[in-house]
Amino acid sequence: MSEFVELFGGDNMPLRGKGRKSQMFMRGVTNTQIGFGDLTTVIDQDLVAGVDANQLVSSQAVKTYIDEYSLTVPPGTATDNNNLQYDAAEEDWVIKPYIDFDKIAAPANPSTEEGRLYLKEVNASNNALAVKLQKAGNIVEVELTSPGALCECGSGDGAEDPYYDFINKTITIHLYCGHIYEMDMPNLRRVL
Repeated sequence: MSEFVELFGGDNMPLRGKGRKSQMFMRGVTNTQIGFGDLTTVIDQDLVAGVDANQLVSSQAVKTYIDEYSLTVPPGTATDNNNLQYDAAEEDWVIKPYIDFDKIAAPANPSTEEGRLYLKEVNASNNALAVKLQKAGNIVEVELTSPGALCECGSGDGAEDPYYDFINKTITIHLYCGHIYEMDMPNLRRVL
């Protein structure tokens, strides 16, 4: 039998009475039967250290827990389109107009109606922003960054987005290795 039940009379004394507000909560219990010293064993004073299912929580313990674990937003720094993120170097929450990503291994697949954005390593010299999402009924990884490219010099670092010049009928591609390629679009015709 728990300490709490024993303190209030064991199985012989109901904790719920009848009548007007249960005769002030517990019938028959008077201040001479239970002293404050008896209650301290059933009141949890420290939620931070752990929780005991057989104890009541004091308001002091609740306040300490909230003060310890509540999120404090930096005051007066948030503006439109700012983001709240944790900065491990500062060991605090900060507000920034951009989102920082740390490179991670590919995460587990999200559910079919969710997407998961992350930074992944392509190789030792390149990272890519990727998202896992549903395409044709399957969860796939889609890279959101520049297109892949393999240059004649052997660099596989990729390329900037192609530049389409419809007046001169050419496509120009700038590779990250520094080389630039231009391709003709000889049979180009506008359909609309």
